[in-house]
Amino acid sequence: MITTAVVGSYPKPRYLFPDSGRSLLDSVGTSFWGTRTKIGPKKHQRRLDRAVRLAIRDQIQAGVDIISDGEERRDHYIMYVLRGFGGIDFEHLEEITFREGKYKRMVPVIVNRLTYRQAITVEDFRFARRYAREMVKVNLPGPATVADTMADRFYQGERERIARAYALVIKKEVGNLIKAGCRAIQFDDPVLMRNLEAAGQWGIDVLESCVCDYKLEAQFYLHICRGYPDPASEKEGTLYKAPQENYAELLDLLQETSFDVVSIEGAQGNLDLSVLAHTGSKKIMLGVLDVGNNQVEPVDDLAARGREALNYLPPEQLILSPDCGMIELNRDSAKQKLKNLALTAKLLNREIDGSIGR
Repeated sequence: MITTAVVGSYPKPRYLFPDSGRSLLDSVGTSFWGTRTKIGPKKHQRRLDRAVRLAIRDQIQAGVDIISDGEERRDHYIMYVLRGFGGIDFEHLEEITFREGKYKRMVPVIVNRLTYRQAITVEDFRFARRYAREMVKVNLPGPATVADTMADRFYQGERERIARAYALVIKKEVGNLIKAGCRAIQFDDPVLMRNLEAAGQWGIDVLESCVCDYKLEAQFYLHICRGYPDPASEKEGTLYKAPQENYAELLDLLQETSFDVVSIEGAQGNLDLSVLAHTGSKKIMLGVLDVGNNQVEPVDDLAARGREALNYLPPEQLILSPDCGMIELNRDSAKQKLKNLALTAKLLNREIDGSIGR
């Protein structure tokens, strides 16, 4: 059967964060904690819990098979996890240029050896599982992406060294998630799409080291979008996304890894789905929902895209999903998009059942 999944984030309620989701992506997430300062940590915690329950309810009601906690507790999809590490200074930020020179940001600084202080996402998982009937997937940032997103004063600025140091630490979080009962763990490592040479030389090897000790204990997902939708860059005419033609080579490079599912961006840019011929034995989470546009895709359009994908891979290897996290959308749009996603999977599965019956 064709199944459905979310990539990670879901829109944040205004009572939790009144600004746009994009503003969190454009920073290290500091502004997210402003509400906690205003109302106090206990009340803020209750709001976080309520937001998670709301995100889970929306996904379940929509009919999505593999859900997340909406990343409602996260100030930033990378920084939230890194705040749990030792060796990183979040107080004295430094400016770096990253993502192939496309962005400049003030970011935290590695000032000492990266260390694992305690579990970071385990309690988030336990809380989400309490309210979710479906499989709950937990996301962690990937090594190459982490190495591209921080300033560094300890590892001589060598991205491979930073990535390997991060991998040694984050694999402990993977182990703790599995001990807690998590059976779906996703690494978000979009930077692999931006530098295929580095991906082949060390990026995928380092990524594999995060999960290979546990390959029989959970299902591992890898998300490699081309970049979150960025309206400001689009308005300026900046080419900020990774080239979509890189997917073919990257899918080839991933064939011998422990990752079971590869999540790719297919809606924005209208990806040429012939790239799915490089899928091999992996399952593909194919992005068919544009997460940069609140316009809801009709089921007929989504079904047409799904049928096109089935020209290249069998139904059991196809998972329909959004392109990326849904943090930039409004809640009404996100929920309806997910409803149509689930309806599309049901429609296609009925067609497949009917074809087999004949």
